[in-house]
Amino acid sequence: MSSLVKIDRYYSHKPQPLRNVPVFTPSIIAVTAGVKHLQWQGQSLRFNRLNWLLAAENQPLTFINEPAQDKFQSVQISFKSLPSSALLKQISTADKELLQPPSIEVNDNLKFAWSQLIAMADLPLSTAAQQYYLDGFYQQLHEVGALSQLFADELFSLRQKVSRYLSTDPANHHSIESTSAQFAMSPATFMRHLSKENASFREILAEVRMLNAISIMQSVNFRKKQPLSQLELAFRCGYQSESRFSQRFKAQFGVSLKQYQQTIAC
Repeated sequence: MSSLVKIDRYYSHKPQPLRNVPVFTPSIIAVTAGVKHLQWQGQSLRFNRLNWLLAAENQPLTFINEPAQDKFQSVQISFKSLPSSALLKQISTADKELLQPPSIEVNDNLKFAWSQLIAMADLPLSTAAQQYYLDGFYQQLHEVGALSQLFADELFSLRQKVSRYLSTDPANHHSIESTSAQFAMSPATFMRHLSKENASFREILAEVRMLNAISIMQSVNFRKKQPLSQLELAFRCGYQSESRFSQRFKAQFGVSLKQYQQTIAC
């Protein structure tokens, strides 16, 4: 059964600066230990247990995860399904155009709805049942005026759809030809539509693979297994060259693979 939400957990034991972290799917990040310092419109926003970070599509994040007592933890829920059309219609044009800090104060209603989504992700619920819980969460977001910050449009972009497809197997030998066929387009039409969204296939594929690298490292560390070598990590992310993979990681996030691994090593 396909899940309508994706749950990711992140940890660090040292300050963890990352830049240009791509967001492919509307997401909410909840810090459960430590503090996240986000750079936004020339400001520095602070996130802890009292507020959530609203991460909309196509808004790269630059931040520092700051541990408290040598511990930083956060949970990210990514939403793979849109709110109902009736709920989206309640979002006014003014709400969509208003530039607000991507932050929301947490109340008991939101905490309850959040806990339901976390529990839902571990159960083999039908798509209809999952959507029921999601709509309840979306309603809570709408009531505090935050839904418009995650969903400004009534359709997922092609970029989102492509990133989701590539994310199912980042290490595979994806090509423009094979990927465009998945969306019933010719390569030329496919590239033209992505260009309209200021995106390119190679850029999306590289970003998906870099995010996959972070996910793998976090997962290995959480399970307290032996860290992977950079070469094995490169292979798992679809790269045959360790040096090329390492260079791409640093270019994407502003830290080297070794530096990142040191922030999460127990």
